[in-house]
Amino acid sequence: MGCRYSLGELCSFYRGASTPRARMYDEGDYFYIHYGELYKGFDVSIDIENPQKPIPRILSSEKLRPTQFLQDQDIVYVLTSETVDDLGHAYLFNNPRHLEAVAGTETTIMRVERRDIVMPAYLNYLAQTPRFQALLRQYVKGMKVFRVHPSDLARIEVDLPSLKEQSKVVTLMDAIRSEELNLNRTNGYLPA
Repeated sequence: MGCRYSLGELCSFYRGASTPRARMYDEGDYFYIHYGELYKGFDVSIDIENPQKPIPRILSSEKLRPTQFLQDQDIVYVLTSETVDDLGHAYLFNNPRHLEAVAGTETTIMRVERRDIVMPAYLNYLAQTPRFQALLRQYVKGMKVFRVHPSDLARIEVDLPSLKEQSKVVTLMDAIRSEELNLNRTNGYLPA
């Protein structure tokens, strides 16, 4: 049997940097994870060294806070959207070589501080489930633009099995995801 924790007991939350598209480039000093780029082309993770699509860059001249830089295994959250259905997309940020990257406009970094209790990859898969999405939606505010504040996200409670069980789930989900990506790539090459 697992234990129940609020996300606020496990994670810290940081807002992304607001850099307009006009200052995003193909080349630059830092990778820039902009919410508009996340909706199409990424599924549940962003692999910085082998991205599913090109990631824009920004220059070091941008005004950035240290908390806006992404660390390996951070979860990038889209907590603002024009539709409730697009709200709450979460992406595990895989960056084992620690290339410099910044969370962008309308994103929130969810950084797992208690890795002795939860694996970031497990928490990211958990965030994709319908049950978790339903918990998140109870905190949606807005009429034309919908938002969930990070302090409300921190209130969501999750039941966690042991790290050993979490590891088994992540291994299984990674295998399923890899197969799904391979099938999607294969289908992309088939004639219409």
